[in-house]
Amino acid sequence: MHIIRPVSTQPRRIWMILLLLSILVLMSACGSDFQFQQQAIQGQDQLDRLLQRAQGIGVPSDLLQPITQQEQQLVYTNAPFTLFTSRPTSDYYHNLSIRYKLLQIEVQGLIATVTERDQAQAQRDIQALQTALTQRRGLPTKNIEQTLKQYQEELPKAITPKDYIAISAGATTAIQSLNLMQSDADQMRILKSAIDQMQKAHIDVTAMQTQYQLDQQAFVRALTPTDFQQLNTQIEAQYQQTLVNSTLAIPYVAAAKLREFEQQVQQLHTYGLDTAAYQKRLYQDQAILKKAVSTQDYAAFLKQIEADIASMHNDLVQGEAVYLVREFHNEASTWGTANAYHDAYDGQNYPLDGGYLAPGIGSDLDTHLSQATTPDDFQSVVDEANRDLFNLHMLEVDYKDHTPYDQVHATDRQMLTHYNLQKGQIIVVSLVEQAMRIYQDGKLVRAFYVTTGRFELPALPGVWSVLDRESPTLFKSVEPPGSPYWYPDTPIHYAILYHNGGYFIHDSWWRADYGPGTQFPHSDSGGDVTFSNNGSHGCINMQLDQAAWVYNNTDWQTQIVVY
Repeated sequence: MHIIRPVSTQPRRIWMILLLLSILVLMSACGSDFQFQQQAIQGQDQLDRLLQRAQGIGVPSDLLQPITQQEQQLVYTNAPFTLFTSRPTSDYYHNLSIRYKLLQIEVQGLIATVTERDQAQAQRDIQALQTALTQRRGLPTKNIEQTLKQYQEELPKAITPKDYIAISAGATTAIQSLNLMQSDADQMRILKSAIDQMQKAHIDVTAMQTQYQLDQQAFVRALTPTDFQQLNTQIEAQYQQTLVNSTLAIPYVAAAKLREFEQQVQQLHTYGLDTAAYQKRLYQDQAILKKAVSTQDYAAFLKQIEADIASMHNDLVQGEAVYLVREFHNEASTWGTANAYHDAYDGQNYPLDGGYLAPGIGSDLDTHLSQATTPDDFQSVVDEANRDLFNLHMLEVDYKDHTPYDQVHATDRQMLTHYNLQKGQIIVVSLVEQAMRIYQDGKLVRAFYVTTGRFELPALPGVWSVLDRESPTLFKSVEPPGSPYWYPDTPIHYAILYHNGGYFIHDSWWRADYGPGTQFPHSDSGGDVTFSNNGSHGCINMQLDQAAWVYNNTDWQTQIVVY
């Protein structure tokens, strides 16, 4: 007999209870996991939007790529699976959210760094454009001057790297145009010389003069590098056609070219270079010209001497650059020694032209010469050295001028005329007088005593543009504590950046004394011997109320002349 026993339901109940408890645990855990998961999703979304914004405002993709790669690595990770606890899953999403936040902070820091970098580059490029315009004095640069003014107006409005990059690109293009403008001007001079020679030979040059006038008009209208390149090609073609169509004038042109070559050989000798090879070519060219009879003879001569002149161009411009830099250093050193300022405070003698010596622009000139490799590089050094020599000569003349500081000085007028600054608002700073004079359209408006850079860190002479305006701001020392040039964080009320690298015109509320001698060690009557008993760190210091007037009565188009 089979006894049928009832099946026990106890184990089944236990399993059901356990299953229900597990579901409750999982349900309670899912709520926590879901919250952290949503935070991670939001963090990734915010990071993606920030990366997209960074790319849109001009942050280079190669700088963002490491961050993008880190994000991809996070995307491909998975949350751990556990049955009875949600802690590992919660920790995973919480840590993921933190990682996304850290990447966001990294992107924000990158945006700030790139923006600051591109802003500084834009300031340097605008300053380079101003310098290039100064070097091209005498050329019709009105269009490019308007371009400079446009970029000066855009600079304070710029916010993103893309804004600053656009300004830099435009300024660089304008500099290229200026360099080509000089080349076109040289080509036009050669063409004009050929036309004049033909006129002396009683050849009808009416059509050529008409074309030359059209070239001049195109020259004035040209703005882009392409404009100047096309004009250069056109002028060269006209010059070659002029030689072909004017057989009678060829002897005159040939003789003029021979004289040009001879003068350049002599110039190379003046620069202290070996001219033996060029002198030999000159003798050969002289012999060829004496024997020239036919048009073909003269054409062959012109081809040869053009090649000879071109072959010495690099040596000529390099020799001139080295010669002028050497002359500049010799004059600055000799004059500074002969006209030293005797400081009764420490018994030392200080050159009054320290801004032109090695601590100032003298070292810049050496650096530019050492870095020059192309003829254009050396030509830029030639232009820079000539400009620095002229400014130094103005300082030397101003030193002997006893006109009161608050009246017009003859050297001011010479500077304004030389650099074509008779129109507009100009701040003129005399280093030997330690004085500032404000001119509006050539008329003196205000004058102040100032304190410029100490001997070791002089203010930089030259013609500069406004690169930044800050009111108020906080100056932070780039030198570490313990350095003789360190200073604590200093609040400044009015600051105008006149040269990249932190060269400002600004108020110096800690000083009481300004004027002659305050750029050297002295006892300030205000009693602050820590930071006011010597010159500045290259800035131009002013009394607070006077700095306020200058800041409020100038703008981004104001030009700054320091000599």
